[in-house]
Amino acid sequence: MKRRIVLVFAAVSAMAAIAALATQKRQGLLLLEWAHKAPAETPPVAVLVEMGLMDLKATDWSGRATVAGATVVKREGYRFRTKAGDSLNEPDGWQASSHRGLRAPAKNPAVSKMEPIATVGVLLHLIGVKDDAALTIEPKGEQPKQVVPLKGVLAGKAQPLWGGAGTVRLVTTATPVTTGKTEDDFPAAAYGPDGTLWVAYVSYTVRDDSRRIEAPQLKKQPEDFKALYTPEFADQVFVKSYRGGKWGEPIAVTGANESIARCAVAVEENGDVWVAYSAFRKGKHDIYARSLRRNAGGAPQRGQELSVSSGGGPHLAPVICTGPKGEVVLTFQSWLGQSFGTHQTVFRDGRMGSQVGAAVEGTNYWCAAITAGPDGRLAIAEDLYRSDSDVSVSMYGPGGVSVATGLKFLKTREVAASDRFEARPSVAYDAKGRLWIAYEEGPELWGKDYGSLAPNRGSPLYSARSVRVVCIDADGKLKRPTAELPTSTVEPPAMAGDALKTNQFEKASRWAYPKIGIDGKGRVWLTYRRNFGSRYSSHPGAYWITFARRLDGDRWSDEIEVHHSDGLLDSRPALLPHQNGGLLIVHNTDGRYTTPEVINNDVYMSYVNLPGEPIEPKLVPHDPGKKDPKLVQKAKDEAEAVKRVRSYRAKAGGKEYLLLRGEFHRHTEMSWDGSPDGSLEDMFRYAIDAAALDWIGNGDHDNGAGREYPWWLTQKFTDAYHVPGAFTPMFTYERSVAYPHGHRNCMFAKRGVRTLPRLAAVPMQKSPGGVHADDTKMLYRYLRELDGICASHTSATGMGTDWRDNDPLVEPIVEIYQGDRMSYEMEDAPRAGYEAKSGKQPINVAGWFPKGFINHALGKGYKLGFQASSDHWSTHISFFVILSEKRDRASLLEAVKKRHCYGATDNIILDVRSGPHVMGDELQTRDAPKLEVAVIGTGKLAKIDVLRDSTVVQTIKPQGREYRGAWTDPNPVVGMHYYYVRVLQEDGEIAWASPLWIDYRREK
Repeated sequence: MKRRIVLVFAAVSAMAAIAALATQKRQGLLLLEWAHKAPAETPPVAVLVEMGLMDLKATDWSGRATVAGATVVKREGYRFRTKAGDSLNEPDGWQASSHRGLRAPAKNPAVSKMEPIATVGVLLHLIGVKDDAALTIEPKGEQPKQVVPLKGVLAGKAQPLWGGAGTVRLVTTATPVTTGKTEDDFPAAAYGPDGTLWVAYVSYTVRDDSRRIEAPQLKKQPEDFKALYTPEFADQVFVKSYRGGKWGEPIAVTGANESIARCAVAVEENGDVWVAYSAFRKGKHDIYARSLRRNAGGAPQRGQELSVSSGGGPHLAPVICTGPKGEVVLTFQSWLGQSFGTHQTVFRDGRMGSQVGAAVEGTNYWCAAITAGPDGRLAIAEDLYRSDSDVSVSMYGPGGVSVATGLKFLKTREVAASDRFEARPSVAYDAKGRLWIAYEEGPELWGKDYGSLAPNRGSPLYSARSVRVVCIDADGKLKRPTAELPTSTVEPPAMAGDALKTNQFEKASRWAYPKIGIDGKGRVWLTYRRNFGSRYSSHPGAYWITFARRLDGDRWSDEIEVHHSDGLLDSRPALLPHQNGGLLIVHNTDGRYTTPEVINNDVYMSYVNLPGEPIEPKLVPHDPGKKDPKLVQKAKDEAEAVKRVRSYRAKAGGKEYLLLRGEFHRHTEMSWDGSPDGSLEDMFRYAIDAAALDWIGNGDHDNGAGREYPWWLTQKFTDAYHVPGAFTPMFTYERSVAYPHGHRNCMFAKRGVRTLPRLAAVPMQKSPGGVHADDTKMLYRYLRELDGICASHTSATGMGTDWRDNDPLVEPIVEIYQGDRMSYEMEDAPRAGYEAKSGKQPINVAGWFPKGFINHALGKGYKLGFQASSDHWSTHISFFVILSEKRDRASLLEAVKKRHCYGATDNIILDVRSGPHVMGDELQTRDAPKLEVAVIGTGKLAKIDVLRDSTVVQTIKPQGREYRGAWTDPNPVVGMHYYYVRVLQEDGEIAWASPLWIDYRREK
């Protein structure tokens, strides 16, 4: 077992106050106690009439709805599009139609057809609902009038209409917490001792209103690109209070020009509100906290901001709760030495206690969750990555061993410890002292070898995904409900249309990002994110919506949509008890599904309840699982291979180069076609954990269709996960233009460069690729001015190029291999998907455009280094290895500009030199060109090909997995020629060294 390292950091001491708390005893659950002190109110209930569920074409669903036995206090259009004529008509009617898709990329009808028909609906908020209340729906079309008793609907049972063409179902009653043009995100919520609800959130001020939804095309080339460099920050943390049905004015916790990676809120027993947040200042992320001190007769007064973390870093992901003794307890993620660990500290009376940091060698800790229970109990759950992701819970309480924070440690329990991906825990105590834990479950070998030519050796980042619930009973036994939750059993089909045709939509769904909560009567609720559509979705990205279920005895209730929760996968609502017995949910939405014409993040407060008294959950023992020794050994072998690459030094010309493994074509859900690629956090987790990369770059299409907010999220989390000296994310994106211009991935070392829109074709102009003929040339100008580079990817496909354009200063490299597809070295090269001799047809190439193979570009005199990256789905079979003297961003970019890099499908060490020159260099010689080659493979080497001008001129047959030797061209040809080395292992793994351009001038 790995050694646990505990680090204690002194802070402003409040130990005397903390020690005094130890004498206090509290038998109840503060969360429930404080919730019931809120002023009594009975929120409305909300029912949705949804129409068009079986439509195969756009259909008019205009009509009216009336309710007997209840009062309608508010109506909302659901997925209305006013530009298409959808509207509410007084007093009870509407004009609305189902639609083809919601927001497909402009001028791309093929993508529009991939989306199913989008339903349309009307939402009714009701009060005073009687037992015999009924809803009458009268469509204007051919469908008959329907009368639906509401009792079953309000019990959570959806009622079908017109044979399944429509439905009436319960949804949460959602009311806005924030409105306006700011992007308000990352909400956190907590009760105060008087029942006041406090909500903290991060607010981003959009600076280019034209980029709220997508970047418009440019009508002409700008004179310069100064407007596309905006490094200034624009986040601010606010907190709002809710009491007696009214929201207070937002209180600014930070200044207006910040970069904030999440926030958290909790309240002390004395009424002081604490807000914690991770802010990027002075080049690093640290945790800060500020109190809002109670103030009789006036607004709370802001306390002094406290710097919680110091040294090392980054320090991220704060979570906070009111402790069992009325104090506030904070935990957060910290980089400690060589991995992510955790810190805890306690706040009391405006001051901070001592801080405890803990790390386990060879383990990364992620996604902490914290909760307090009765009888002085407190629990902190985390998922930790060793050979895979597991979930554990550390418990504190009476009788334990005191640590510097004043908490008493009892023990750590493994909750989920199988070979599957088990992560993102959420925790809550019930009044009986049971600790409930929800977590996310994915397949085995998460993030390992997966791609078109390696489909079954691993699992991509977000294919099948399920949620699980377990509990640690008051007697300390690990259990789970007998009630079953849905399980994602198959990978999603390639397109939403395929899912509908094969009736696999339900199985293809993914249930993710669970949260566990306790309602006002002590019952257990679960929320989770669920996806709609499959790989393809709207321009803002995939559709993810939060749903809620309640645990009643031996069953979970049917799922209930959390209204106004649509948005990114990475959405983490706060779940709190409501004083009248239901559940309060504080969440965010950007409206991409529910209000497709308005794409903007807002925070909402939802209420949901179901009839019935609490039913004791039925529980059975839970087995956390165990490891397959073969998979554990495989992970150890890979760790040794990574260590071998990281310790290797290539030495030439008096310089020493590190081999830094990475890639810059890693998609996430922010791409319109990125539903199976996971969140931004998944991208960084994959890079740091599963692939153990040294650097990575985001490959989302224009960082999310050119929208400003996803660009901002990508920019700030690229800084958040930057660990100087260990992990170096670069600022990157994919700019996609169809053949013959080509998709290109862009890279920058500095933060703040916005994505470049397309240059619109002029009227009547022949415009292959749908853009102006000078679009790529404009891209080169932009990169020159803003100090970036680009690389063509999948060059011999419909996303590629015929190499009509090149600028050697800003396009120094090319993607020679893509994990999601194949190699683009030349037509008959290994992994090219084409066998010239047998006449076998190309496979999985997204169109066959052989003019785009890289040997044609090299033949035109272009000097392009080689790199390998992934694209969608694919993981762990494509590595972009940079030979760099240092690990910082500027050094990585400079090395790429010099073409000092190679591509590989595994952790292969490849070192090719010519005298003082390394791969990618250009040189002159009067001697026959000579290459020094060093290879350390991950398996037995099959052969090493030496190529001159894309023709194999020598094949070396090494013995074993290592080779060191020199090769001199026996038949040199006068003039400039490019030489490179291609390594093939017996197991099929490959590495391609960037060429050396050698100008041979024979002695006279």
